[in-house]
Amino acid sequence: MSAWLLAALRPQRAAPRGFGLLRHVRALASSAPDVTSAFERVITPDVAEHLGAKGYAVVDSVFGREVARQLRAEVVRLYEGGHMHKNCTHLVKDNATSLVEKSHIHEAELTLDSGVQAAAPLCSALNSDRTLATMLSLFLPQLTLDSQAIKLQYNAGGGGCFPMHYDSDEQLDGRRVTAIFYLNPDWQEAHGGQLRLYPFPGAPLDVAPLEDRLVLFASTRMAHRVMPAAAPRCCFTIWLSQSRRRAFVRQAPSLAALEPASPDDVAAAARFLMHPAVRQHVSKLAYAAEWARSLEESHEDSATRAAMLDQHHKEVEIIRRSLAKYLPVVEQLARGEVKLPMQWF
Repeated sequence: MSAWLLAALRPQRAAPRGFGLLRHVRALASSAPDVTSAFERVITPDVAEHLGAKGYAVVDSVFGREVARQLRAEVVRLYEGGHMHKNCTHLVKDNATSLVEKSHIHEAELTLDSGVQAAAPLCSALNSDRTLATMLSLFLPQLTLDSQAIKLQYNAGGGGCFPMHYDSDEQLDGRRVTAIFYLNPDWQEAHGGQLRLYPFPGAPLDVAPLEDRLVLFASTRMAHRVMPAAAPRCCFTIWLSQSRRRAFVRQAPSLAALEPASPDDVAAAARFLMHPAVRQHVSKLAYAAEWARSLEESHEDSATRAAMLDQHHKEVEIIRRSLAKYLPVVEQLARGEVKLPMQWF
């Protein structure tokens, strides 16, 4: 437990036994962000509709400036107090896993670490509230979000960033919505650290990490990265999941049912390429060069980084060979020349 929290919990000399702790608890209760009313206010049918139709949504002025800065102060204290660990990319090769540190990126697991919860009581108020999941499930009935996990992050600047990735795979777990809340007052474009979204087959877009801004996107179907940050950058991420045993309201059709009789049928080929089981591979192929560049920017030069890049290029080549007959359609998708309704959830 950090020194500042111990000091806050220490009773005053002249007070009755336990009075100092009671006063501290009351102070936390009065200053804790009212997350229930905040999410009830900002998660509207329009926000949910945009998330469902475009795969992402941006909401500003969620908690207000005062609460946003209190939350930022907790994240900074965790970093300065040594409660955070370096974020690492997991490189799996020859049945062995190597950890490749990302430069300047520090994180703390709020949901899993009681020590972090004690040191960050305002952030912990978010951990115990399920209003965000409830509101999204209400307005997007194809989602049945019933659990969440929160990670706090401090990017020390100096070029700290994340490579292109998806937050999960639908075959692995029930993660469906990623919610990132930004805590960066006085952010300027020169500070960098933008969230870049790739709503493939749409054009990429950058979202500034502004104070009190919430960004929602589809965890398994939205590739994204964090651009290099020149200044310290704070945020926390809430991953919203549904139990794997719960069936989707709208099941994705099987790959066999979607595979076109001829690759010359552009519309049918596009539907096949956008199937959840294929889509992540197609976007890695379409953005192969930028994906590689993001890996280089996110990790210091090392033999492990070289192995990671080599693995990326090999995967891209396998995807290219496997989808060879559809490459013209992939290129048309990348240029935005094929219009088709997207199912983001």
